[in-house]
Amino acid sequence: MSNNKNQNISLKRKIAFAFGEVGDNTAMQTFTFLIFTFYFAIVGIPVLLISGGFIVWSLWNGINDPLIGYLSDRTKTKWGRRIPWMAAATIPLAIIMILLFTPPVDLNSPTINFLYFFLILILFDTTYTAFNLNYNAVFSEMYVSMEERSSIGKVRISFVMVALIFAFLLPTLIIDNILGVIPDTDPAIKDPNTLGQYQLTGIIAAIIIVVTYFILLKWGVKEPKHISKDAETAMSFSITLRKTFKNKSFQWFLIPALGTWIVINILPTLAPLFMKHALDIENDNLIGVLLALQFIVAAISTPLWEKIRKIKGARMAGLIGIASWIIPIIIFAFSVSIEMAFIVQIFNGIGLGGGLYFYDQCIAEIIDEDEITHGTRRSGIYYAVLNFFIRLSTIINFFIIGIVFSTTDWNTYTPNPGINTILGLQILMGIYPAIILLISWIGMYYYPIKGEKLAENRRKLTELHEKKLDALR
Repeated sequence: MSNNKNQNISLKRKIAFAFGEVGDNTAMQTFTFLIFTFYFAIVGIPVLLISGGFIVWSLWNGINDPLIGYLSDRTKTKWGRRIPWMAAATIPLAIIMILLFTPPVDLNSPTINFLYFFLILILFDTTYTAFNLNYNAVFSEMYVSMEERSSIGKVRISFVMVALIFAFLLPTLIIDNILGVIPDTDPAIKDPNTLGQYQLTGIIAAIIIVVTYFILLKWGVKEPKHISKDAETAMSFSITLRKTFKNKSFQWFLIPALGTWIVINILPTLAPLFMKHALDIENDNLIGVLLALQFIVAAISTPLWEKIRKIKGARMAGLIGIASWIIPIIIFAFSVSIEMAFIVQIFNGIGLGGGLYFYDQCIAEIIDEDEITHGTRRSGIYYAVLNFFIRLSTIINFFIIGIVFSTTDWNTYTPNPGINTILGLQILMGIYPAIILLISWIGMYYYPIKGEKLAENRRKLTELHEKKLDALR
């Protein structure tokens, strides 16, 4: 669709659109990086309760995410389908980023702390999904050609790097003692400054979200009218879910998509504990730097994966990316020095870059194919199901974390874990992700949109959009 006239989007709009990545990634990566460590080490909730909270939370995701996606696809307003949802979610999400780190911290009532933790999970997921789902959906609708998706992709990646600095480096500059432990004192006594520093992190994240989302909504989003009108032909909830899950391309894609997010989420979730106790990193700032390094290298590697996609397609970019990630992630987990960990993180970042690149490209191809089949673009429901699987990756991780921690006598946080606990951390950061990536590679291998089928889909989509544009004239 490179010759489609409706694809002439200015650089100014692309930059404003990419500002959404800053708020979006600041919200999710700050949540992923700090939520487990905060409620486990600072608030003191036992690991099995935290894991149980995430597992029950998955039941809410199974209802919440597809429902929001379905309602978004059917929304009819003068602003389009997606913009009202993003606008409505902005302020609530910012407020919840602050509430993430303001629990009652009632040491005499673990039940109250746990109930607050569970409630905040529900509120965060609902507001974040309402924005993120629609932000991704409007991306696939505003940028339809492969050339435009690659062009905006480069801009978005640049802004992702900024977001990673906010999410990973800024907290370690604000929080002096990320685990709250005062050396040579009772482990139950926490550093009195730590809680306030976590809360300040949440406040800054909230400000970043409001500012960047405002820029996005004011200057970055313009929904194509011929696609927004698809709300009038949307299917019923049961039919749209059934047709989504019956899509063969989507079925195969879900395997590497789920696997990739399992691996992406495990690193920031356990980074403070792993780097403190397995890598013996004393300086909390180095934790943020080491964590951000992988994601920054992933962003920088985008031109490499784009070149592979142009020559061999998104499927092959995914296969190479996943394969190149398996060995480095094992070596990183068993690094014997900080220097070694930094070097290995560079190679981890290259593999991660391939994983993130195929994810965005393949889901857009799947939505294109679905529109060709049904005549209606249903971006919302596809990103809703994907959001559910991203949350499911968190559930799987916490289920495994709960088993490993409880069987190595780390059910509640203590600052001096034994050798079995350290080995458990290494397995969680290396062996477990490598197995998941191997399964993901198999799923990616059978992903069917490639070669002649991809070219035929592009031709049919061009014809379909020309008909929709003609209907508006």
